[in-house]
Order: sequence, then structure tokens, then C-alpha cells
Amino acid sequence: MMFQPTLLLTSALIFPGGIGAQNIAIIGGGISGSFASKYLVSYDVNCSIDSISIFEAMPATRSANVTIAPSDDWQGSRVSSVRLRDGSVVELGASIGYEGFHLILDMIRGDSSIKLGKPYNIGTSEVDKRIRDGLGIFNGHGEWNLLTSREFKIISKLKLLWRYNYDLVKLSKFCRQALKKFADVPSLLASLEPNTFFASPDALWDALGLKKAVHSSFDDLLDALALPSEVPWYKRYIPYQGSLRSELLTAINLVNYNQDNSQVNGIVGLGSFAATTGSLFSVEGGNHKIIQSATNQAISISLQQCDGKAQVQQVPKRVSTVVGGSATSFSLFSGQEKLGNFDIVVIAAPLQQAQIEFMVQSNFDKAVLQPMPLTELVDPDLRETKDGHAALPTRLPDSAFRPYTQVVTTVLANATISEEHFNLSQEQLPRSVYTTSKGKASLHNITAITQLSSKGLYKIFSNDRLDGKVLMNLFGPHHVVEYVKFWGGASGGATPDYRGRGSSVDFLLYDGAIGFDGNTVSGALYYPNAMEQSSLACMEISAIGAMAVAKLIARRLRLIMETQTKERNRDEL
Repeated sequence: MMFQPTLLLTSALIFPGGIGAQNIAIIGGGISGSFASKYLVSYDVNCSIDSISIFEAMPATRSANVTIAPSDDWQGSRVSSVRLRDGSVVELGASIGYEGFHLILDMIRGDSSIKLGKPYNIGTSEVDKRIRDGLGIFNGHGEWNLLTSREFKIISKLKLLWRYNYDLVKLSKFCRQALKKFADVPSLLASLEPNTFFASPDALWDALGLKKAVHSSFDDLLDALALPSEVPWYKRYIPYQGSLRSELLTAINLVNYNQDNSQVNGIVGLGSFAATTGSLFSVEGGNHKIIQSATNQAISISLQQCDGKAQVQQVPKRVSTVVGGSATSFSLFSGQEKLGNFDIVVIAAPLQQAQIEFMVQSNFDKAVLQPMPLTELVDPDLRETKDGHAALPTRLPDSAFRPYTQVVTTVLANATISEEHFNLSQEQLPRSVYTTSKGKASLHNITAITQLSSKGLYKIFSNDRLDGKVLMNLFGPHHVVEYVKFWGGASGGATPDYRGRGSSVDFLLYDGAIGFDGNTVSGALYYPNAMEQSSLACMEISAIGAMAVAKLIARRLRLIMETQTKERNRDEL
């Protein structure tokens, strides 16, 4: 069932009168932050929320300027792009959407100015008829495991089926079952039944019957499906047989997450595979337009509901400190500059990348600041209170502080890929080159090479920065480095380092409204990015986290009330 924007308003049971005016801070203006603002104002039909301030140091409202080198100190949104000198727009991070992105597509449908195009769209009006097609999986030293270029789609599908045969059929069937369950997410989050106010990502995955896949590695899931890691001996006598597991599945996880099948969890692996089986799209002009549109839609809704008052505002500031008082509110600072007081704070960015110091006033001495007990900071034996502040019942897992995986995006112009290195002529080379673990090791830790135009425009993903000698050997002496984006360092990275399983933490990280002051509506800090730490990192998951948190906040602020519980059938995969 596709979630429709009107569901939020027509199905919500609104509390008469609601509460006093509340000020909400959203730290991070990416998918999570912008979508949360839209969902919150959609709930707030009586204008109980006084303001929603979205703090983002580098608002992703337009493509980056190619003449300005990106900062390694502040990564910014992973949904970002760069506009080249010829007007082409190249996605630097998340680039392709999938037909199963229900919430993303729902947001796009709310804005007629957003145009969808084919994958790897670079925003130019002319059709590049000379662009290559097809996919190749490179195993290093001139060896190709799979090559589907210059062929009709039906031929490519038949080649895949012949090479991977029943393994492909078996995994496809299992993936369809998982996708069917995943499609229930929008309707669950639109429901007001008590058991659909999910306190954590784990609770949501459990309701969908997908929790086991989250807490096991993709390798473990493939073992359970009896998919071999190598070509069985009896198939070695049949021409063109390969291992789905070590070739295609490894390659797509390396390019999407820079982690192999043993490192990602089962949901990540299924999500990567699903994108190879369905319809894909890109946003003309850059995916950052989705972020901009979500914020604009939030402003438009608030103007209509609140007699011309814009509840939502974008603040181009970098939040460095969040201080919780003994009263039920938070003070936000950018360096020494105070940004205001807020009743609810939403951390819409990975904790590892936010570079925020979380502090709290002591209940015994207001002049004393101490680390805010984000559960992990509290001694488990003293969990009930921390200097008068109650701690939440669970600790943050190590994964909440583990650095994200490092990836470097390199954009080249006027490049000619080396025929000798790849052992193929220009006519045979596919548009997209993915690597196996062996191929990655032999190719300077490159996981993907994609041709974006027939004029020599390429995008490369690699573990590390590629030096001039490597680029010259692979792309010829006339290549031009247009842009290099580094996703990594102490406060950056592309995707969570899963280490074989997802980990879950509650969406509510801190509640200053319990303990000495009693349970009130204010004083809460929420974390929608817990979703990607528990499962997979993509635009749709960010939107799901935003919607789940907005719903919890709406209940807390008494904008909605729960309905009666209905039993729901759940089968675990």
C-alpha cells in the first residue's frame, strides 16, 4: 500500500486544544531532517508547534561549485552533487533511486517541479546516443566474471540466469518476500494503533518479520539459503558458470557499502540485490532537490494551516553543543553563539559525524555541566540516575560511535579508459564496471567505474584517493580531474561499518522530562538515524527514520492519540 500524504491528516485523531507552543530543533538538513519537518507540520493541524528550526552548516539546496574544493573538515549531506563547468550534474554520494522507495516517491509526487530520469542522469537536455550500456564485473588482471554490454536486456537477463541459474531464482524469490514485507512500512507508520509507535528500529523490523535478517550477516543468510560461495564441482564442466555469491552479490555490496557479504547484514545484502531486479531512477538536476522540496513542502503546509505563519525555518549554522537544563528544554550553541532554546531536539545526522558535544546541567548545581547521559555514558550499575538525571534503560552499542566506512568519489572528464588494463576494446567495455574482492585488490581498491557521458565523463568510487599515476594508467594522459569528494576521516564516511550485523538503539536518546521534573511533553532528544545503523543506508531508510520519529514526537506533544490495537499477522523470514 503506497502511503498518501493525506492519510496523516485524515486518519489522525487530534487532541482538542493540544499543548502549549513548542519549539523544535532539527540538527541536520538532509533527508532525515527535511522529511521530519514535513511530517511534523502534517501532524500539527492546530498549529501547536511554534517553530521548527532546521540547522545545517552546508544546506544541500544546490549542487556544489566545481571550482571550490570540498572541505574535509565538514562532510555535509551524503545526498549531494557537483555541477561541472559544462553544466552537467554528477551525484557524489547516493545517486540512484529504486521503485521500492515508497516514501521518497511520495515526497517527489508532492512536487511537480521534480523530474525523474534514467539512472546516472547528468541533467543535460540532449540525449547521449553514444553512451555505453551494460554491466561488467571485473576480477582483476584482465579477467571478467560477467559482461553484459551491447546486448538487448532480455539477452542480459538470460546470461545472468544461465550463469547463476537456480541460485539466482532462489535468492530472487526470497528477496520478493522481503520486499513484500518492507512495502508495509508506510501503512504501519501511518497507523495510529499503539503497537505501531515504534520505540526503536528493532521494533519496526520485528513487526515486519525481518529482525533476523538485520541481526545476521548477509553471508549467514546466504548460508541459510544454501547458496554456495564457489562454483560447485559438477558445474565446472558446463560453460559460463559462475558464483552468484562471490561475483554479483559481492560486487554490488562493495560498490554500495564498500563492505563484502560477511561485513554487511542480511537486510543490506537484500537491499543491494533488490536494486538489481527492479526499476531504477534518478532526479534530474540532483537528488538534493528532494531535500529542498521536502523543506519547501513543510513551509507551504504550515503557511496554509497557520494563517500565513511559516513554522519551519532553515538556519545555516553548525551546532557544536547541545545543553540540557534541569528544566525541560535544551540550549543550542554554535561555538560561543547561542542559537536558542528548544523543547525537542532531533539529531538528524549520524552521531559519529555530527561533531556535537552533548552536555547537561547538574540538578545540584546549575553552573556545572556534565556529559549528557545518552545511555552509553551511564554506568550500568547506576543506570537509574546520573546526578539526578534518569538514564534510558539501554546502552548505546559500540556501533553508535564506530567510524563510517571511507569512500572517495572521483569525477574525471576527457578520460579514455585503458583497453590494455581491462583487456577489452572500447566497443566491448560496459558502462558500469564493478569489482569482486579480488578485482578490487588488483585495481587500486576501486569498487566502481561508471561512464556518465560519451565525452569521457567518468565517476569512480575507491577506498582511498587515487594519485595521478594511477589515473593516467587507467584513464589516459589527457584526463582532467574535475572533482574529488572524500567521505571519511574522524567525522565522516559513507555508510555504517556493520561488521556483519545491524545494531539497534532507541529513537529516544535522552529524556530530560523524567526524573525530578516528572514526565512532561518537552525535554526529549530523538535520533532518526538509528534506522541506518540497524539496517541499510539509503534515502528511503532515512525517510522511514524521520517518519517514525515524527510520529513519536506528535504523540508526545499530544497532536495525535492512539486508536485501539488490532492483531497483526507476522511471519519471520
